[in-house]
Amino acid sequence: NTSTALVYTNNVYADYTNRQIGALNNRFDFSCRYPFMRSNLTLKAYWIIEKSGQADGERSSEYSFEMRLFHDQRYLHHYKEDEYPIDVLMKERVFVSVNLKESADELCSKLANCTLNLSPDKVATPQHPLIRNGLPVDENVELYNTTKTPHETRFSFLATPLDGNKAVYLHCYVNATTDCNDN
Repeated sequence: NTSTALVYTNNVYADYTNRQIGALNNRFDFSCRYPFMRSNLTLKAYWIIEKSGQADGERSSEYSFEMRLFHDQRYLHHYKEDEYPIDVLMKERVFVSVNLKESADELCSKLANCTLNLSPDKVATPQHPLIRNGLPVDENVELYNTTKTPHETRFSFLATPLDGNKAVYLHCYVNATTDCNDN
């Protein structure tokens, strides 16, 4: 199967004449098979991120955020809590949804910053920024404006190691705001 390996095939012909043996005509068929290395990245993310506070400094309210990772770009089936941490192939696209839950209808979510680092501590270094001030800073990040609700933001990125480590944490900062334009 050449989709899982690199295969080189060759033939060697030998024409040889020796006084004692006589003439030899031989054909040697050979092939070399080099399996592709499948390297995984373990992505650790938290199932639910909860926060309560003020929206835009106007009034105090209770709200929570939920971050889910999905199996594919259709955003139909998310990883369940007991499936974390997830293993993905290097350079595989990871699909993320950040949702403002249990909030007043006038609030919407705005993705502020998302980073990858090597620790559950969101400020630990080194960090690899994916999104800063709501905009992609990594060329492999894609933001999607396809949600039907201002409470949800979707994006994806390519799984890449951080400083050679194959286990990384995804951290996202989300704002609750009454300014629901350009979400």
